[in-house]
Amino acid sequence: MQLFTRQLLTTGPAGDSLAWATEIASAASAKMGTEIAVWSAAFGAPVGALAFTMRVEGVADLMEKAAPLADDAGYQAILAKGAEITVGPPEDRLATPLHGDLGDPPPVGSWAVVTNAVIANGRYEEAVGWGIDVADHVTSLSGMPVGLMMQEYGTFGQLTWIGIGADAAAVDASAAATTGDASYVKKLSAAGDLFVPGSGQRSLVTRLG
Repeated sequence: MQLFTRQLLTTGPAGDSLAWATEIASAASAKMGTEIAVWSAAFGAPVGALAFTMRVEGVADLMEKAAPLADDAGYQAILAKGAEITVGPPEDRLATPLHGDLGDPPPVGSWAVVTNAVIANGRYEEAVGWGIDVADHVTSLSGMPVGLMMQEYGTFGQLTWIGIGADAAAVDASAAATTGDASYVKKLSAAGDLFVPGSGQRSLVTRLG
């Protein structure tokens, strides 16, 4: 199972953007026969950034699921409305889990801490091992499950950690647990030259639909 993500940037009233995103996700879900989640960026990403995610078995499965949308007039009409509130082209990503089970999509109201970093040349084995160790450590400290994924396309060698919290309070509790843990800080220091300098980036998103 892989995670497909479509990211885009919207402008204008937030209510209009979210209403459109929820509408198009609902229409696509019904036509494709799979659940599509709508996520809104809270921190660490441009204001108005949205993402749609769904579980797929691979590129062929994604193409098969998406095929009916091309001839669906209702879906195309909703898609056209998005041209008025979106900026630039969307970006599609496909990630493969290296550690942790994707499971079912988190429920509406969930929060996700998404951390990305690019592996340095020649350090793949060590970086993945370190990434799994850190994911397990954060999970054990906070109780918030953290999975590790490899992005298949886009920046080569990009790892993505995704931690899922039931609500904002769970995110706060996880941050407090890790920040105050000396062993966690030591593990971060041990990353050394495993990743490309300056490639680390973290964002916080919440599921709205």
